Amino acid sequence: MNTLIAWIRIIRPPIIFISCLGALVGVFNSAIYLDMALSNLQIFMVLLGAFFLASGLMIHNDVTDLESDKVNRPHKPLSTGVIKVKTANFIGILMMILSIFTTLLVNINNSGIINWNCGFLTFLIVILGIYYNKYGKNKGIIGHLAVALGVGAIPYWGSIAVFPTELLIMFPLTCAIFVQEIGREIMVAAGDFKGDSKAGFKTLPVQIGRKRAMQVTLIFYLIFIPLYPLPAYDWLGIGVPQVFGNLYLVGGTLFAITLLLTWVLTYKVVLQDNEKKIWKAYERYGRTGTRAMVIIFQIFLLLEIFY
Repeated sequence: MNTLIAWIRIIRPPIIFISCLGALVGVFNSAIYLDMALSNLQIFMVLLGAFFLASGLMIHNDVTDLESDKVNRPHKPLSTGVIKVKTANFIGILMMILSIFTTLLVNINNSGIINWNCGFLTFLIVILGIYYNKYGKNKGIIGHLAVALGVGAIPYWGSIAVFPTELLIMFPLTCAIFVQEIGREIMVAAGDFKGDSKAGFKTLPVQIGRKRAMQVTLIFYLIFIPLYPLPAYDWLGIGVPQVFGNLYLVGGTLFAITLLLTWVLTYKVVLQDNEKKIWKAYERYGRTGTRAMVIIFQIFLLLEIFY
């Protein structure tokens, strides 16, 4: 593995893509809902900020996950030594700092105003990410909650990056994503059970066992089902902003079905107690499968801007 490929791998392009796409979902749908125009510079700055933030957190995560990755993923850039740990740590922190400064300046050319709201949110996400990377894997469910908060905040972050005073538009979607992401993070951690155990991490699956952790995952997936329609259909009658429409409901339904399907397929393998098959199932369904469906769900959300 050459150095360039190693740096591309360490920032995890699928995560960068999901983060940038999620930010665009927030900003575009908010603009349509508010009937406001966006400049090319605003869109570029949102993408740049999302790139810096996600890249920095992913690099820093690899630094703190090194001992586990030596067992679970020995071919990663830090595990192989292609990238030095000190270098990765410095670049990761630098990119997180750049993300804060970038978000402060998203609207500077359009309105001349520094976006303190989004800058502060970005700072909180950075602190949350660093906390998880350094301590979260020893805090059980608290660590999974920290990751889920960061992931759920992506469309919310994209929205207030351009519309800093419109704090409620993406909040219902953020809540729904947060709930399902708790389940997904627990499921992913269950896949890393062997390496995390050897590294001494105290994730929820390590604390309560893989099977019970999978059952907890299912609870969060089921809670997600009545929550995701709210941004398009306020069945509770509590005044939720109706930002989305039928395409969102179709995408959300497919996403919910896929979450349950990947859970069933993975849990069936877990019951066999075959570690090799379990690892493959988690990589295929719990990680790659759900990640692909997240992207498809986001595409449905982006298509909403045309209807």
